[in-house]
Amino acid sequence: MEQEPLVSIVIPVYKVGRFLDACVESVVAQTYRNLEILLVDDGSPDECPTMCDAWAARDPRVSVIHKTNGGLSDARNAGIAHATGDYIYFADSDDTVAPNLVEDCLKAMREYDADLVMFKFDTISESGRTLLSDYRHNDFDQVQVLEPVEAVKMQVKAEIDGYFWSFFAPASTYQGTGFSFPVGRKIEDLSRICNVIGEATRVVRIPEVLYHYRMREGSITASLDPKLMRDWMRAADDREEYIDARFPELKRFMKLQQLSFFANLDYETMRQSLIAGLKIDPEDADALRRRIDGLRSDVEQDGEESIPDALRELLGLLRLTMAKGAPKREDDKPTLSELFRDMREDWRQLRIQWADAAPDASGGRRERA
Repeated sequence: MEQEPLVSIVIPVYKVGRFLDACVESVVAQTYRNLEILLVDDGSPDECPTMCDAWAARDPRVSVIHKTNGGLSDARNAGIAHATGDYIYFADSDDTVAPNLVEDCLKAMREYDADLVMFKFDTISESGRTLLSDYRHNDFDQVQVLEPVEAVKMQVKAEIDGYFWSFFAPASTYQGTGFSFPVGRKIEDLSRICNVIGEATRVVRIPEVLYHYRMREGSITASLDPKLMRDWMRAADDREEYIDARFPELKRFMKLQQLSFFANLDYETMRQSLIAGLKIDPEDADALRRRIDGLRSDVEQDGEESIPDALRELLGLLRLTMAKGAPKREDDKPTLSELFRDMREDWRQLRIQWADAAPDASGGRRERA
């Protein structure tokens, strides 16, 4: 074990008493044994601090960091500061990991001379039952070896998700580089995912399901609120700023891709907000409209390539949904909820057209299989 690299696994903990034992059990059961397991008690007001201490007493590889509540980003930052391993991996305390996660990631690094490993994940219910899911991140069946710029483009196109538990990286990516998660905000993974990809020398994606993402009430992603859009835009800004500085050749690619990405995310945010009975702040809606108009103007002024017709129509639908006030039943106009319901199939078809029309990495057009 002394000759094997030490792997630090950082697990932020807050109000997950029902799921914490299952998470830690899956980590301590790793087939790779040289681990440093850091349970970061983020001021949890329930039984979690005691449960963390019990695990530390049970397994000498487990250490507990007790701190005042600061949110997920703050807890992860504390874990980075305390980690002493050669590699750092982040897990969420309500999820579970496959027993071979660490071993297979280290093996893939050696086999493909890579320093960043990505893998598949599935979703489970609160009771642990496997659920059906259809993430584009999992849409590959062969090993993929990528240059960082290729992986960045795939992430921007939502072909690689930004979840920090879906990849395995060296500690040097996070320590001594000024890296930190943005405290006090959600969507922190999107804000920093490309920083990690961009600092790699080679990325390998292995078609193995190594993580089990629990879908439950009360999780950060399930608790939608109007602030979510604001945090998402800030995260998108952070990502674009990093990519523009690290990969200046991708500036125009970023503008064009963000038009599609903004439109898609806004639709999903609006749809989920309706389901949750929430309202998006009009100022946030105005800011999003202005952002879309600015991105479109930048792309059109470049002159090298026009915006695909499918995306223009997609943006037109977006502007309609962002109009202030819900349409009423006067002159047979639909209500807002009816508009969303009727738009779903149109939206799906437009996304298919956009996929057909979008430029590939070589500057040509992608052909659907």
